[in-house]
Amino acid sequence: MHPELITLPGGFTIKMYGFCLMVGFLSAVWLAMRRAARVRVDADRVLDLSFLLLLAGVAGARLFYVVHYWQTQFADRPNRLLAVIDIRQGGLEFLGGLLGALLVLAAYLLIKKQSIRLFLDILAPSLMWGVAFGRIGCFLNGCCFGGLCAAPGMEQKPYAWAIEFPFGSPAQMQQWEDRQMTVPAELLITSKADLSPWLVPGSLLTMSPERRDGPRRAYLDAKKAHDRASDLPAEPDTLARLKAEMETARQELEAHAGKLASLMVAQRYPSRSQPDRKAGLFGQRTLVSELQDLAQESHSIPVHPVQLYATVNALLLSALLSVVFYRRKRHGVVIGLLFVLYPIARVLEETLRIDNPADVFGLTVSQALSIALFAGGIAYLFILYTRLPERSPYADA
Repeated sequence: MHPELITLPGGFTIKMYGFCLMVGFLSAVWLAMRRAARVRVDADRVLDLSFLLLLAGVAGARLFYVVHYWQTQFADRPNRLLAVIDIRQGGLEFLGGLLGALLVLAAYLLIKKQSIRLFLDILAPSLMWGVAFGRIGCFLNGCCFGGLCAAPGMEQKPYAWAIEFPFGSPAQMQQWEDRQMTVPAELLITSKADLSPWLVPGSLLTMSPERRDGPRRAYLDAKKAHDRASDLPAEPDTLARLKAEMETARQELEAHAGKLASLMVAQRYPSRSQPDRKAGLFGQRTLVSELQDLAQESHSIPVHPVQLYATVNALLLSALLSVVFYRRKRHGVVIGLLFVLYPIARVLEETLRIDNPADVFGLTVSQALSIALFAGGIAYLFILYTRLPERSPYADA
């Protein structure tokens, strides 16, 4: 699990999930353009269409996710609109994106009087290629995790490829909430309002000392500069500027201290290594380094790496569809195979995942949609081979 790629100056972080989506999209578009050129279709048209489908796919995937998890993740947010459009931590459902992209694609090509079947065949292998990179992003982000590979308390992994996610990961939090595992008391905090415990955010423990102490040092430096100028004394304009800088630094420090509140609560526990250590600033007795050591030892029970299973499946399906594309004798057969084969893999994948609730007649919403997509794929292939001509009338190739 490695959710962040890099932190830029100013504290802005580039997420691995978004980075993987970007790499997957760009490489998938490049492969689709090559495929189009091989069958004498304008590659620039594929490029333009791909960016349109990207917007439609992201919008559809986010809309599907928001509707699916509205009550649990969005209904109680103070700013619902901001929560809905904030996708920095993920929160996209592939099947929703697929439906959104298909609707926009069909409408666009009908308006342009272009062959829907031909372009779907060109894009189908690239779609699975992009899904593979998206699932890698899920793995690095820690979402879309699988069920237990081992019973609680087992010392050895039952499978060599079983994954133990780190402290604070979604998998570990789910296991802890389900009472499948325990964590050291120091890594728990309790809300005084409702006495509900939750885990100390793992991101606080992985934060570098420079990032954790940076705002405090910035405030002390600004205060020192202001005090030094006051003792000189300096020009009124200079004093006013330094005072404003000190005030800004103080506000940033207060905001930063709010983010570290749970970490400060965790530090109030007595030190395990030195129980007689006297309390320090704000009653802190446990060092951050000690909490980091505890968190390092506290990880999830081994789970199925479902994200990697999905990655392998998507790559194999992309390769198969690409082979079929160059050997096909009928426009539209490649996307038809995608509609039939992907739902089978997705239903199996959902049986190993535990992050999606079974709220549709005992199935997850993705399983229910996959079954519908499979049935639609079968009906589509029947119509394709019995009612439609081999070559689309609007095809250029």
